[in-house]
Formats: sequence, C-alpha cells, structure tokens
Amino acid sequence: MSTTPAEPFTRASIYLGPLLEGHGFRLVAREYGEEADSAAFAEYQRGDLALRLVWEPEARALWLESARTTGGSIISRWIDIEWSVAGTRQPLDTALDDARLERLGQALGRFLLPDGRPA
Repeated sequence: MSTTPAEPFTRASIYLGPLLEGHGFRLVAREYGEEADSAAFAEYQRGDLALRLVWEPEARALWLESARTTGGSIISRWIDIEWSVAGTRQPLDTALDDARLERLGQALGRFLLPDGRPA
C-alpha cells in the first residue's frame, strides 16, 4: 500500500469525512494502491448502513456509494448515492473542484433525509 493517496481523494476525504462523522458514521477502512494515482476508497459505517468514498483514477472521478451491512459484512450491492437521490442513473461527474465536493456533500445530506431514504 502507498503511504500517499491521490490528491483528489485526499481533498474529498478532508471535506466529506467530517460530514460523514457528523451524521454518526465512523471510518472503518481506508485503502489505496501502490502508485500515487491509484484507486482509493474510505468506508464509513453507522448501524446497518455503509457509505464509501471512491476515487477511480482511470475515469478521474469521485463518488459516494452506499450498501447495507449485517454483522460487519456487506449484504447488498454498492449503489451510487447521487443515483439514489435522483432516482435514476446519472452521468459520471468528473469534476474535481470544490463545487464537486459540495455536490457530493449535498447529495449525502439528501440521501440521509428521513423521507424513506437511509437515515
């Protein structure tokens, strides 16, 4: 494992980590590859809900996805939370600026609203 993840992943982790923790999630795993621009993810859990911040270097994209857990094991497919909020698959957002981080934070907030989505 590399000791330094890709810069976009690091920025996203710094921005989104406190938001996730503010919603009661705790960091349970963090992985990134040997190269500085390898794929990376950070997984957070709260109860039976897991959220994962993903950096995909080939697509040069960041996203958040969710899955259900039981006993610490993932029991559902990982699903993009922006797709969940929109109700349909969305085009891949490859922006890496502050506005992208804000969109991810807003999607997280909407995803966690108590309107039938995971709370």
